[in-house]
Amino acid sequence: MDYDSHTLLDLKTMCKERGLRVSGNKAEVVIRLMEDDEAKSPQPVSIPTQQNMQFGQQQMYGGQPQQIFITNNTTSVVQITGFLIILYGLFRIFVSMLFSESDEGGESFIALVIGTSFVFGGILSVQGYRLGLYFTLVTLVISGMFSLAYIDEYWSPLSVGHVGDDSVGFSLFCSGLCMLIVAMPLLTADPSNFKTGTPNYLKAIVDMADFVSPVPLVWSEQKDAVEAKVVINCTTCKSPLKVPVGYKGNVKCPSCGEKFEVK
Repeated sequence: MDYDSHTLLDLKTMCKERGLRVSGNKAEVVIRLMEDDEAKSPQPVSIPTQQNMQFGQQQMYGGQPQQIFITNNTTSVVQITGFLIILYGLFRIFVSMLFSESDEGGESFIALVIGTSFVFGGILSVQGYRLGLYFTLVTLVISGMFSLAYIDEYWSPLSVGHVGDDSVGFSLFCSGLCMLIVAMPLLTADPSNFKTGTPNYLKAIVDMADFVSPVPLVWSEQKDAVEAKVVINCTTCKSPLKVPVGYKGNVKCPSCGEKFEVK
């Protein structure tokens, strides 16, 4: 649909009918409608290319040559790490519940929050978001600090449950090992395998919190800046694509796969 031929009032009416935000100038409203069209249109099938194949090997089966390709699927490594984080978070929640009846200092509640944070970070990681691994690393740092603070208590949901001369070293070793496992996908995986930004449901939660909050949240102040994009045309196939305002550098056309520079 040629949105440029419509007035701003017509475009905002379309946004309202689709349940989209109606604020912004004409360019922003057009981009919002185009993004909604893309979300509702069928996604093109991705065809494997030589760049994402490690190697091919010729083999003969019944006299007919067949090409066998082995691909480097680092996304599965991120998802496996996310599942491990979720399992660890559920374990921490279970331990916090065991101590909930005899806890008098609020340690079980803190352990419950930490366990829930691990589960949340694991869910984001399973979905492929880089934010999930970062969130888990921060949670590990906080958990490690509590583990050192309660190191003298043999049975505590916040400590490793190891008392002795090497208890501090053991706690640091456990925290460091967990952080290394979580950081491995960040260090080894291709950055293109990660999803950037945050999932829509998290944005909806923050927007709802911003609606009921008496003071504006940081998210709401930066939201319009994040969504500000301009439409350019591919130099090869002339397909429209969106880039952030002021962006300069190389982009890849999702239609033809051609890379070109935005100046």
